[in-house]
Parts: sequence; C-alpha cells; structure tokens
Amino acid sequence: MPDQPPRNESARRPLRPLGICALLVVVPLALVAAMMFRVYGLDTHHATRDGIWWSETARGMTPPTARDITLQRDLLDHRALYTVSEPELVDFIRERFARDGEVFDADGQRDPFPPGRIGEEIGSLGWRVTAGSVSYTVWPPNGATTTFHHDPATGLTYQDSAHW
Repeated sequence: MPDQPPRNESARRPLRPLGICALLVVVPLALVAAMMFRVYGLDTHHATRDGIWWSETARGMTPPTARDITLQRDLLDHRALYTVSEPELVDFIRERFARDGEVFDADGQRDPFPPGRIGEEIGSLGWRVTAGSVSYTVWPPNGATTTFHHDPATGLTYQDSAHW
C-alpha cells in the first residue's frame, strides 16, 4: 500500500473569532431581508377576500365579493387590483365607511374621469382609465385615505389605500 500524503492540518483550523462574529451578523440580516422581501417585495394573488392571509387592514378594506385579487403593500399602505361589480363596490363603501350608524354617501364620492385621461395607467398594477371609469375616494375617521378606481363595464377595480 503506497504511503498517503500527510493531512493538511490548517484545513481543519477552527473559525476565527472574526468569522464567527461575521456569521452572527450576516445570518440574522439575511433572514430579516428575506422576510422583508416576502412581505413587501412580492405581489400576492388571492381568489377571494377569504384567501388574504396578511394584514387584517387589507382584508377589511377589500369588498367581500371581490374576485381575482392582487395585493401589493409597503410599510403604511397597500394597493389592490380585483374584479367586483359597481353595485357591490358601492354597497361595500356605504357599509365600511359609515359613521355612527349613518349611511355613507358613496354616490356623492363618485367622480367620472375626464375624457383626456382615457388610456392613462393608474398605479403600479396596470389599471387603465376607460371611457366609463369612475373613482370613489373616502377618508375614514383615522385620517387615512382610500381611493377606488373602477371600470363599471368590466368590474376591474384598482384600490389605493393608506393606513396609519
């Protein structure tokens, strides 16, 4: 049997204290970065409102009859794209933003888009203004703002919600 070369003992040297410190810093930072990317860096898709797994605020600000929902969020707000009929959207707005038992005047918040804005892309989810598009803007008592841009012909709705 031929002689085996001597083992390189330096290859098995324990980690130096600086290397250990670097691991103790890098690993937690990588985990936090991965979590932040998962929470804030990805759009999430949901068949219905019941499938929304994050933020009770986002779930509560989405009409219960909304379908094919795409959500995007950052630290203090979220955006959503979904399909809902205008009567269902108006009923949701009236109920969700009612104060002290009074019915919210959703019809008074209905604003058509000017003809010059037809074809304009609104927001980050690709919603475009069409000839019949309308907008509803509401201000809950907490000072936040939610705007629903809606195409009554298709039901496609883009929502931009700020929450504090």
